[in-house]
Amino acid sequence: MLQLNQSQAINTVALYPDSSYYTTSSLVAVRFSGSQDYDRFATVFTASIYSNNSPWIVVQFTGSSVPNPSGQYTLQAYQLITTGSAVWDTDGDQWQLANTTWDSATFDELGDLITTVRAFVSGSDVTPITQYVSPNENGAYTTYIG
Repeated sequence: MLQLNQSQAINTVALYPDSSYYTTSSLVAVRFSGSQDYDRFATVFTASIYSNNSPWIVVQFTGSSVPNPSGQYTLQAYQLITTGSAVWDTDGDQWQLANTTWDSATFDELGDLITTVRAFVSGSDVTPITQYVSPNENGAYTTYIG
């Protein structure tokens, strides 16, 4: 089970592929897609490759990309492959939303499923705990019965 924490700046996790049928040479990132087991909250986020020592793939992503509701998730990890230059009429980006020149545009697409993993997300909707550290804030009280 992966441990994901939204309050950490960088999360690092290791994935063990279900099979060796994936391309390591063109693997630029991993796209996680899945849902929370409790209320089926859907999530999608991308992780960059930290280390690719076969057969393990170690990926990193920011805490802000971790899903917001805490809990247990079932996630599918897919290859994210850069396929080269964008081709007119096949690129899914809308013309108004593109912020690059057309001749330098590239696009990514999902490759093979690497693995399906369980993940526990913490630190996202947990209220902060106030901790008093000075000695004059440790109070005491006495109760009397009767």
